[in-house]
Amino acid sequence: MINMQLLIASFLSLVVTLGVEQVNPAKSAANSLSVRPVAGSVQSANDGALASVRRSDDSSRGADQRLLRLSPTEHLRRANIYMTNRAFEEAREHWRAFIDYYPQEARVPEALLGIGRSYLQSRRNAEALSTFDRLVREYGSTREGREGLNFSAAALLRMGKPSDAADRYAQYIDRFPQGERIDTAHLNIIDTLREAGRSQEAITWIGHTRQRFAGTPTETNALFARLRLEVAEANWQQAAETADELSRRRFQKGVLTTPSEAAYLKAYSLDRAGNRREAIAA
Repeated sequence: MINMQLLIASFLSLVVTLGVEQVNPAKSAANSLSVRPVAGSVQSANDGALASVRRSDDSSRGADQRLLRLSPTEHLRRANIYMTNRAFEEAREHWRAFIDYYPQEARVPEALLGIGRSYLQSRRNAEALSTFDRLVREYGSTREGREGLNFSAAALLRMGKPSDAADRYAQYIDRFPQGERIDTAHLNIIDTLREAGRSQEAITWIGHTRQRFAGTPTETNALFARLRLEVAEANWQQAAETADELSRRRFQKGVLTTPSEAAYLKAYSLDRAGNRREAIAA
């Protein structure tokens, strides 16, 4: 039989990881009419750009079929078009050519980050990790180096190594306290520690996160992470109290849950704790 609390916690974690766009049913019909032609036009433009760069590549190869030396800008332009169209191998070919032909260029970290992300998107996680590690090792002081450390944690998590992933997020927080992803790094370390079975450390990080980001959506999201942790561990009374506290927060933009979800989890937790009357009244 499926363990219901683990199922709920896993679903909530998936919602946080992927994000959920709230749709207004009253607007859905109008949106479907107005968005589709635009989306179709964008797709047509992308297809046209993809066909164009492939034709250009056909005439930009030597006798050995390797790409000839193009300008730095042109290699990166073609790589980005391929990446946009999920033609990952062709994108990597241009990024690698850029690095080989212009190893001293300032945008080499950008090319390495592109290679790593293309591997990550195609689920070649070990190769992604190797690329991100190189990026951190050789260009750790750049924005791309910071991104590489953050994405290396994601690669480790996908490889089934949540404990190692949590340690990478901790490295990011320690090395780059003002990094571009410092808020999400705090939230991600909480979830990865929970997934790794390091619950007490996760609770400690929840406290750190709430203190550092007090009054922001990140603090509310940390409280939501605490609720998911309590549900996953069947700590029903604590889960109900946490849900109650969460329900009194401001659900401003950037908060990854809703008042109705908090109310549902409060009632569910009270019911599982044996407080049926309170659950009905919640």
